[in-house]
Amino acid sequence: MESSSGSKRWGLRAVVLALLATSLGGSAPAATTTSLPADILPLSAVRTGMKGYGLTVLHGSLVERFDVEVLGIVPNNLGRSQIIVRVSGLGLEKTGILAGMSGSPVYFEGRLAGAVAATWGFAKEPVGSVTPIESMLAIDGGEGEKGPDAGAQTGRIARLTASPSGFAEFAAALTLPEDERLLALRRIVEARPGWPVHASPSLLAPVSTGFPADTLGRFSDDLSRLGIPLASGTLPALPGTALQAAERARPAAPLAAGSALTALLIDGDLQLGATGTVTRVDEKGRFLAFGHPFLGAGRIELPAAPAEVVTVFPSAMLSFKMAYALAPLYRLTHDRDSGVAGRTDRTVPLVPVRFRLESDGGSVRTLSWGIARETALLPMLLSISLDAALTTLDTTPIDRTLHLRVAVDTKTGPFVYADQMTGPRAKELALMTANVLTGLVAQNDYEEPGITGVDVSIVSAPGEKRLRIVEAALSTRKAAPGETLHVTVRLADRRGAEQTRVLFLTLPKETPEGRAIVLVGDGNAASGARLAAQPSEPRNLAGLRDAIGRLVPGDRLAALLLVPARGATTGDATLTALPPSFAMLLSEGSEGNPRPSVPSRILAEEIVVLDRPASGSVRLEVEVERPRS
Repeated sequence: MESSSGSKRWGLRAVVLALLATSLGGSAPAATTTSLPADILPLSAVRTGMKGYGLTVLHGSLVERFDVEVLGIVPNNLGRSQIIVRVSGLGLEKTGILAGMSGSPVYFEGRLAGAVAATWGFAKEPVGSVTPIESMLAIDGGEGEKGPDAGAQTGRIARLTASPSGFAEFAAALTLPEDERLLALRRIVEARPGWPVHASPSLLAPVSTGFPADTLGRFSDDLSRLGIPLASGTLPALPGTALQAAERARPAAPLAAGSALTALLIDGDLQLGATGTVTRVDEKGRFLAFGHPFLGAGRIELPAAPAEVVTVFPSAMLSFKMAYALAPLYRLTHDRDSGVAGRTDRTVPLVPVRFRLESDGGSVRTLSWGIARETALLPMLLSISLDAALTTLDTTPIDRTLHLRVAVDTKTGPFVYADQMTGPRAKELALMTANVLTGLVAQNDYEEPGITGVDVSIVSAPGEKRLRIVEAALSTRKAAPGETLHVTVRLADRRGAEQTRVLFLTLPKETPEGRAIVLVGDGNAASGARLAAQPSEPRNLAGLRDAIGRLVPGDRLAALLLVPARGATTGDATLTALPPSFAMLLSEGSEGNPRPSVPSRILAEEIVVLDRPASGSVRLEVEVERPRS
């Protein structure tokens, strides 16, 4: 969708391009035509005033003709020249060029000249631009290259970005109180390199069946950057929670020039993608479409599906096609400035997401869908799909308690994290946690994880449920190695009702004499103590899984015995009880980057499960004496 500000920027770009081309010596050099197929009309043969036709779908899957007249050419020496056209017929005089028409092939003298690529918001006439077909033929070098195995995690988009925040940032965020934790998780997500904004306005029509308007509104900025223009809620989702399988399984007509085509990012019980038009299909099953970038990803592996157009929605700002995708049959292989290229030989799988929601009263709902395997997109696509599922299915009030469990299945085994969130921001905390955890695995710096699925389970109950640690006491202030400390903890809920829990810490035989600390706290405090005692960053996927496994959920009550340590980190290991000289040497690190010091180590701990999140911590001192004879 093109906003008024976007249309002004595009108009300004067109003027700048025209002036730049003039200053560089006029129009772009004529393309060499000897190697072009016979059905192609080169840009050098296009003239102002030429009349021809275009092909597109406005209803169902029927390809229809509309009229096209050349108004002029905006040259560009970098190969991005544009043919400016006026269209008519099929009611386009009233609607203007529609979102969903991008890629519609345009013919003059019976030969293919290019693809509809852009228009201007609030235009008084049905005027737009056409990408010359020579630019599109170069999208994949003219080769029907199959790309990597469709079952592999490609990660191609991720390699265009810098490394994401690591485990330490995620773990540190989880040690914070909920309001601060939410801000910290947001900062981690925002610190990832942003998806590049399209250099040209997208003329794709969104496909968003099963997505509530609230979800689309919350993620409109992210979706617009992905070429799915949903800003301001002007392009609504189709009604209903999902398409019936029988609807999507209908036989599709063979893919041809002018056919409606959907590039899918999410598919299943939820469906999210963008619909445009096929420009050309050759005898080898290679197709070109859209006439402008979708994600701007270069090489890509995404499923593509034939689409059904339900109706046309006229708008003074930008009219659009309302469409949905049939079952995916094809695949996109290249996504460049002039459009997308793909193959009709097969489709590619998405990462399966299995969602289970248990609401108060015991009712259980399950959904399943797939999300794109591209690692830079996977966390955001998981968040938006989980938001849609919760918004649609969870009937508990906004002030609620959620028990979240996320399992990211990989070729090396599952990465699992479970926690409870409570209060009016519980849903947002759950979504952010799932986003950051999935990104941590998918975008790790160690090795390709080979993600095979994501399982998300949520138990939702009404009301904010929280316990606060009021005080804690030890059974004795002096103890010897081998003895057991009784730690009595008094807790209170938000209305003041109290309960008492007793935890037990047995001092190991190697406990040194002197002062020790007993830390009594919630899961966040326990995670913080574990992180301080073992601050090394993981160096491989196995280490990352172990580090995630050491995180303590917020619905835990912990007692930990801490003793002073003199240590440092080296590689992915933490060394303690070092001689002073060794500790100083290791802490200096290399190239001026000091390693984290290790001021304490955990000798004993007990952790018990509560029925709700807890908050607070207490530090108690105990004197470790010589063992009694």
